[in-house]
Amino acid sequence: MTATVLLLGDPVSRSLSPAMQNAAFAALGIDCHYQPREINAAGLAAAIAELRADERILGANVTIPHKESVMALLDELDPLAARIGAVNTISRQGARLKGSNTDVVGFQRALNEQFPSPARGGGQGGGHRRVAIIGAGGAARAVAAALQPTADVWVIARNLNQARRLCADLDIARGGPVEMDKMQEVVAGTDLVVNATPTDLPPADWLRPDQRLFDLRSRRSAEGRAMLLHQGAASFEIWTGRTAPIDVMRAALDRESVPA
Repeated sequence: MTATVLLLGDPVSRSLSPAMQNAAFAALGIDCHYQPREINAAGLAAAIAELRADERILGANVTIPHKESVMALLDELDPLAARIGAVNTISRQGARLKGSNTDVVGFQRALNEQFPSPARGGGQGGGHRRVAIIGAGGAARAVAAALQPTADVWVIARNLNQARRLCADLDIARGGPVEMDKMQEVVAGTDLVVNATPTDLPPADWLRPDQRLFDLRSRRSAEGRAMLLHQGAASFEIWTGRTAPIDVMRAALDRESVPA
């Protein structure tokens, strides 16, 4: 009986995750299919109910815009997901559904892989001390958590109240919420800028040669694909209990990656 893992989000049609995850299942001989399912906010509760009722569904990934709203529909949250306030991975625990967050470890591993810090030998935060995060959604929450407590973190968002909630929930004392009209000023004072939005921010001419830009969009950047790889590997291990075949997953991403 073929099992299924879903990808729940809106939109999901251009996601690179199905190729990566299906390659991993095939490499380990696991009879499972990773299936994208485009679900809007109104359909999310029904999708979770279907997942809970169908034992052939091992779990799901959750992406924009559902990482925060899905939490209330689950039976259990791991401590990290509960602290962050965002879920990107759902796993079946018998008749119960558990929410986890692998974006944190995905970002940490990708940051250290893409921008290693010799002074610190890698590690949490990658040695970056002053960071601007553009966006305040579920992915931004995971990035902020990954950088704590070693970095000063500014969260720049159109919805300032959303940025304030993020900073309060994660106890960000060094840095804080920032309005969009202050973005250029704040970006100028940082060594790492993380774009956690679907748009091209910040403008390229705002960045100095010594600054790093980490764009979370997997079709736009190598660092975004690295984060997708490592969070996906962590999710795979939650669903299957098997060590993820990283090299297979990376090769599948490389084959599928095309300019947006």
